[in-house]
Amino acid sequence: MDASQAISQYWSHANRNLVAKIISEFHYEGAFEIGETSDSNLCAARIGNAQYHFQGRKQIWGSYRIDADSLVRVCEEQNKTAVEANLLLADLKLHLSMSDHRVAEHVEDMNATLYSDCLMMAENAKRTASDMCSMSLIEQQAGIAGHPKFAFNKGRRGWGVSDLEHYAPEFSGHFQLVWLAIRRTSLQVGIANNLNWNHDLVASMLSPSEMVLFENKLAADSLAPEDYLLIPVHPWQWENKLAMAYIKEISDKTLVYLGGAGKQVSPQLSIRTLSVIDDSSGIPAFDIKLPLTIMNTSCYRGIPSRYIQAGPYASSWIKQKCETDAELQQLGTQALEEPASAYLASTAYSQLQDAPYRFHELLGVIWRESAESKLEQGDRAYLMALLFEMDSHGQPMVLELIKQSGLTATLWLEKLFTAVVVPYYHLLVKYGISLIAHGQNVTVVCRDGIPERILLKDFQGDMRLVQTDIPELDALPDIVKQVTTRLPEELIIHDLQTGHFVTVLRFLSPLLEKIEVTELEFYSVLARTIRQYQGRHPELASRYEALNLFKPQILKLGLNLSKFRHDTDNSSDRMLPDMDLYMDNPLYFSER
Repeated sequence: MDASQAISQYWSHANRNLVAKIISEFHYEGAFEIGETSDSNLCAARIGNAQYHFQGRKQIWGSYRIDADSLVRVCEEQNKTAVEANLLLADLKLHLSMSDHRVAEHVEDMNATLYSDCLMMAENAKRTASDMCSMSLIEQQAGIAGHPKFAFNKGRRGWGVSDLEHYAPEFSGHFQLVWLAIRRTSLQVGIANNLNWNHDLVASMLSPSEMVLFENKLAADSLAPEDYLLIPVHPWQWENKLAMAYIKEISDKTLVYLGGAGKQVSPQLSIRTLSVIDDSSGIPAFDIKLPLTIMNTSCYRGIPSRYIQAGPYASSWIKQKCETDAELQQLGTQALEEPASAYLASTAYSQLQDAPYRFHELLGVIWRESAESKLEQGDRAYLMALLFEMDSHGQPMVLELIKQSGLTATLWLEKLFTAVVVPYYHLLVKYGISLIAHGQNVTVVCRDGIPERILLKDFQGDMRLVQTDIPELDALPDIVKQVTTRLPEELIIHDLQTGHFVTVLRFLSPLLEKIEVTELEFYSVLARTIRQYQGRHPELASRYEALNLFKPQILKLGLNLSKFRHDTDNSSDRMLPDMDLYMDNPLYFSER
């Protein structure tokens, strides 16, 4: 089915799903109220001058699970209209008193999201939940709908249709990287474990003949190959950004364009991280993370220089803790080390410190161990985000995994929370280190459908330290401490509470009601798992109170309203979430 056919066939369905998501998430963030009639499942929301009626049910976190097919939009004249995202966006414009100028950029994101949603629906119609359980990690990237909270989660602002088809994960495309030679003395480089950049890293992507060809190109230009490092860049980034932004560096041979070469890569869900897909030598050792100056969800997807030199030391330190800490050893937790990274500043933009941040994040690379390199025979790895995906028959993937495991739902959840939540919580309370555990950052390794362990990743920018000095942090390299954000306990706990409980488990828990596990029971299992961990480590009791997961109410972080108000194109800083509201904590009430 081509794009025009998919859009025609799935347009109404995609719009209804998106409208349901927007109403649910904007209500959750406090943009408007949802009223319930005497029939508790019949709900209504007034947005602008329109009234939306639907079947829905309030969930334990306060958000609504809406039946998209039941949605009806009634305008002021009591006329029913089409249920379409563009009409809802116009209603929100009026409701939130937004200018046409500000809304226009969100129209672009909305259309791009609907475009990809229609094509994904056409493709996913062929798959069952059982098929999804059999997908490789690379195949999973194409089947995940995207960020569950952001309304327009596939905006990719700056890309056209051809770019999407070549570089977006839902199209399952593959391509070669472009290679540059960059003078060593001009680069910021971070490298750990005595790795050799060209021989250990670049050689995993380029053949010996390609490396010789590049060396000969440099020599033919009267340049010494040993003075340069070979740096991969995304072909879109080179064509659309780097070839112009680094024209001075090209002129003085700081940067030499070498051309496309190497193994084929395929985009992961984050778009800028790429998996090697044609490694004939065996399992690929590394994934590669590259900047893409496109706006997607909340920010431009560049790579900042701040963490480049510290990142390899941070990931090496966490990997060492996973291998030596008794609790993490018992849990089987592993880290996907990021052993090397590099960054080149643009001479022109580096003089403009207050320029929009995207101009300071144009050219860099992070090498990361591949998840596949950590798997043993019989293992199957899943992105946590895949668990709440559903097939075209409405069967959630998580229920298929539970079925395959042969365990009761409660026991399966205990296994999941022990494998996933406990390691993140332990790193925080024991070592003062927080990693943001959203759905695409958490890789769950299962065997026969049973969660066994997780693979940690993303240590550059998605890692924070507790503000309080604790002795366990003394051994963390100073280079890491100098660049890593430190937060007080009451805020850093949100990397787990909001980053995982709200952003992942909030969407997972309602799905188990299909097999008669209520949301309260779901969070009772989570609470019990955390309490069991605390019982194993009484020596950390004082920290449990400071990093309290069981308060009656917790801060609610809002993303969509913040994005709607943020000057996304001209800001020198990334968007920050709204933190104005509180909500009831299911963990607290699960123990009452």
